Amino acid sequence: MTGQYSTQGTISHLSTLEGHEDRVWMVTWKPKDPTILASCSGDKTVRLWQKKDEKDWKCTHILEGAHTRTIRSVSFSPGDSFIASAGFDSATAIWEKEFNNQYGCIANLEGHESEVKSVSFSASGNLLATCSRDKSVWIWEVGSDGTFECLSVLQEHTQDVKMVVWHPQLDLLASASYDDTIRIWREDEDDWACVATLQGHGSTIWAVDFNQAGTHLVSASDDNSIKIWQRSVGICAQTITDCFTRTVYSVSWNKDVPFGPIVAGSADNTIRVFSSPDSENFSEYSLSSEVHSAHGVSDINTVSWQNLSENKKIFASGGDDCLIRIWSYSP
Repeated sequence: MTGQYSTQGTISHLSTLEGHEDRVWMVTWKPKDPTILASCSGDKTVRLWQKKDEKDWKCTHILEGAHTRTIRSVSFSPGDSFIASAGFDSATAIWEKEFNNQYGCIANLEGHESEVKSVSFSASGNLLATCSRDKSVWIWEVGSDGTFECLSVLQEHTQDVKMVVWHPQLDLLASASYDDTIRIWREDEDDWACVATLQGHGSTIWAVDFNQAGTHLVSASDDNSIKIWQRSVGICAQTITDCFTRTVYSVSWNKDVPFGPIVAGSADNTIRVFSSPDSENFSEYSLSSEVHSAHGVSDINTVSWQNLSENKKIFASGGDDCLIRIWSYSP
C-alpha cells in the first residue's frame, strides 16, 4: 500500500511511475491530451509518459543532454509545437519533435544569472515566461519560425522567484517569490508592468495557480498554509492554515469547472484535496480528503490535475523518492 488513506476514501492510488534517478521536481500534463504526462528531475532529464490503461503507463521519451544541472520545471506549448525545460544551470531549453518522433533541443535561452526555477507557456502559445533565483521574471515572444525573443525583464521582486504561471485565457502572468508576495503582470503599451501585488503570506510562496476562469488564484507557502485570492481586487478570500504541519510546496486547481477541487502537496508527506460546495461560484473551501505518507517519508514537490473531464478526476504527484504517482479523486 502506498500510504495511509483518509477514512473518506475519495483518493485512490492508480499507478507508480519509475525511471527517474533523482528527486522529481515537477509533473505537468499535455494540453488537450489526458494520456501524456511530462516530468523533470534532479537527474537532468525530462521524461514523457503515456497512459496505456488506468494502471499501465510507459516512458516514451527521455529528453537529455541540454542541461548540466537539475531540471526544475517543464512546460508544454498549447499548440504541441514545443516543450520548454528550465534548469539550475541558468538555462531554458526548447525541445521540438523531429521527423523520427524524437525530441531535439533547438534552442537554449540564456540571460538569467542564476538557477531558473520555473518556465510556462501562455494559453495563446505566443509567449513564454521564465523566472529565476536572480530575482527576475523574463517574458519571451515565441516566433512563428521557432525563434524566441526576450520582450521584457521584470525586476520588481526582491528575492528568488519560485514560480510563474499564466492566466488560462489571457496574456496575464502571476509570479510567486521568496519575498512572500505574488505579483500580477500584463503588457502595458510597449513593455510589461506589475499591475498588482498580493501580500499576506508570512514566508516564501512556492507555488501559485489560477482557477478555470482566472478570476481567482491559489498559493502555497512556507508558512504552512494555502491562500485563495480574488484576482480583480487583489484581496485574500480565504486562508487555510490548520491542515498543514510543514511547508506546502505545490498546489493545483482543477479546471474542469469554475471552482473545482484544489490539490496540495507538502513537506509533511501528505497530499490533500480541498473542495467547495459550489462549483460555479466562489464559496469557502474545506478539506475533502488526504493521503498521508503519499510518497513514503519523502517530501512531495509537485502535484498537477489532469484538467480534462473523464469519469474520474485524475492528478499526478512527484517527490524526493524519485517516483511519480497517479491518483484518482472522487468528490
